[in-house]
Amino acid sequence: MLVWKKEFEFGIPEVDNQHKRLIEIGNSLFELVNDDTREDYFDEIVAMLKELENYTVTHFRDEEKLFDAVDYIGSMSHKFEHKLFVKKLEGYMANLETIDSNQKETLIELLNFVADWLVLHIVKTDREYVPLLLGEK
Repeated sequence: MLVWKKEFEFGIPEVDNQHKRLIEIGNSLFELVNDDTREDYFDEIVAMLKELENYTVTHFRDEEKLFDAVDYIGSMSHKFEHKLFVKKLEGYMANLETIDSNQKETLIELLNFVADWLVLHIVKTDREYVPLLLGEK
């Protein structure tokens, strides 16, 4: 289960709220992984992938506007990480047959990918531009 932690907070409400929403989406994946009441999760997996892709595209766009406005020196590599994340999600959507035949495995893989990426990206990569946004340089 993904839990919002104080170390994820930047003091920038727009970014913090969007990160919280991403954590909530990750928790929805966690709930699906632990739901053993049925065998077919395909529709939920596809819906979750679409929601995750749509939300991250919006979040990344908003975040990139913020750090571009302060001439963040790590902008290009940060944007590249964002693109890799979206490409990974697109890869899942391009292989719906594989998802359908390996639903539980896909859920676990997706949860691990999202959880690892979110925590590492928020704690390490995103943290690098925060001082500029807060005027601390």
